[in-house]
Amino acid sequence: MAVEFRKRSLGDIVKIAKRRGLLIALPALAGLAAVLLVLPGLPRVYRSTTFLTLTPPTISEKVAPSLTDESMSHRLQSIGSNVLSRSSLEAIISKFDLYGDKRSAGLPMEMIVDEMRNKITVEPEKGDSEVVGFRVSFRYSDAHTAQSVTAHLAERFISDQNKESKASAETTREFIEAQLAQAKSQLDTIEKERLGIMMRNVDALPESSQGLIAQLTGLRQREQTISKDKESLMTERGRVQESITALNNQMRLIDAYGTNEGQEPAFRVEDTPAYAQLVQKRAELTAKLENLLKKFREKEPEVVQTRTEIEKINDELGKLAGNTDQRTKAIRDAAARKAEMQKRSLEIERDKAESQLKLIATQLQNKDVELDRNSIQIGMLESKINTIPNVKVELEGISNEYASAKSNYDELLKKFNSAQQQVQRESNEQGETIQVIDPASLPETPENASKRPMFLGLGAGVGLIFGLLLASFFEVPRLFKIQNIVDTEHYTGLPVLAAVPPLLTEAEMAKARRFTYLKVAAGVILTVISVPVLVVLLNATKILEQLS
Repeated sequence: MAVEFRKRSLGDIVKIAKRRGLLIALPALAGLAAVLLVLPGLPRVYRSTTFLTLTPPTISEKVAPSLTDESMSHRLQSIGSNVLSRSSLEAIISKFDLYGDKRSAGLPMEMIVDEMRNKITVEPEKGDSEVVGFRVSFRYSDAHTAQSVTAHLAERFISDQNKESKASAETTREFIEAQLAQAKSQLDTIEKERLGIMMRNVDALPESSQGLIAQLTGLRQREQTISKDKESLMTERGRVQESITALNNQMRLIDAYGTNEGQEPAFRVEDTPAYAQLVQKRAELTAKLENLLKKFREKEPEVVQTRTEIEKINDELGKLAGNTDQRTKAIRDAAARKAEMQKRSLEIERDKAESQLKLIATQLQNKDVELDRNSIQIGMLESKINTIPNVKVELEGISNEYASAKSNYDELLKKFNSAQQQVQRESNEQGETIQVIDPASLPETPENASKRPMFLGLGAGVGLIFGLLLASFFEVPRLFKIQNIVDTEHYTGLPVLAAVPPLLTEAEMAKARRFTYLKVAAGVILTVISVPVLVVLLNATKILEQLS
């Protein structure tokens, strides 16, 4: 049956502490003594502090807006990195001859730079969630040197901020200037392309559509007019041809009458004015019928009516021919006398008609040429009008591209003007700057003087912890053994009626006392020996120097 481990009471712990008190106290005394011996040899450390504030621009942001969204508080990090860089700190070490003993001892410059960087503190101070200033401090063994280095660091923060602001503004300006030149080149290219489209389609621009449609309407009306004129000329040509045919027929009749004067009657119906009028009218209707047949079908009402009129005239001509026998004798003598005169007159009329026919033919040719020219012009106008939608779409596309490029150019131009103002503002130191409010202080007392009690407590505390560990080393194994009546009753579960202490002789008791004295003496000797060892260890590791 397993028995629970007996928990020790506070009284048990006090008894253990009394029993191992010397083992616990001696390491604490050794640590305290070692720190007391090391403290006088610690170098004095002086802290010099300066306070710098962030001043807003002297020119309003509305007049010269900032080109970056990064505030001064964010830029302090990059400025601090530059100020605390290896090259910067090396220059400060050389300028103020810092850490001469360590450099003479051959300590690598990297370690010296790291040590100096650890001695520099930059603490921002915030107000309303924004950084309004920062404190720069430097710790060194000489007060005047610490003050000089701190003042130099403040100057570096100010100068680096000015340089960075100017460089940032100039870089931004150059970048925007390059973008502006590229945008201007792109804008000019689009404008040239737009002008090229307009020059290639100067007659088919969307703005000229109404004019082109008006021209096309005029040309179509002119085509109709020419067609009507041509139709009239063709009608006139038919009439003249009929007239010439009639004149030739009359001349043949006169010739036949002169040859067969004794055989044929002197009077012929073809020579009468009525017959001539009917023939002329028939010729006109025949020409009209030919033109109508070119346009319409046979069953067209106008074609049927024209044919009916021609048939009526033919009937009348037939009637006139039937009445010639009755009048032949009355006019035979007059016809013989007039035959020669009529023939001559008919020849003159025929010559006139032939001249008129040639003139009509020439006019018809001219009308055909005019129609061809008009058709070509109509085709060209229709081609231009059909091209307008494509040109319009192309122009709208290039115009939209131009508008986008122009908007981008205008925006970049505004940014470039702002960049110019920003560069000028930074050059005149009228932007956001850093100013020294509290100059570097000259420390009067070492900073580590107030830490001496802390160091003593630290030494004693570390020794005390070491003593407790030693006491635990000896006491922990005893906890698992039965040491007294309480342990016996707990682990056996039986009451103890009596306890017999160890029975020792006088010699044994004296021997035990001597052994105890020897242990105390050995502990004291070890403590005394450990003190210089601890002093050497503290000086070698420079723990206290680093904590100071």
